[in-house]
Amino acid sequence: MPRNVVVILDNPDGRAMVKQACKENGMHFSEFEELVQAEVEQTGKRRRAGLWDSFDDILDRIHVDDK
Repeated sequence: MPRNVVVILDNPDGRAMVKQACKENGMHFSEFEELVQAEVEQTGKRRRAGLWDSFDDILDRIHVDDK
């Protein structure tokens, strides 16, 4: 298995479960994937420089899209 794979999203049943949870909580699955990808890209790094900025950008976009 590749190092930076989120197992639950790599499995069809897990992916469906996460999509349903996103739907129930009013979040687009694609936005959830962006947040996860931002974290995955930092895996193995000693410092997670820019992670919070990435989260802020994604979350700000979500907030704007909801208006």
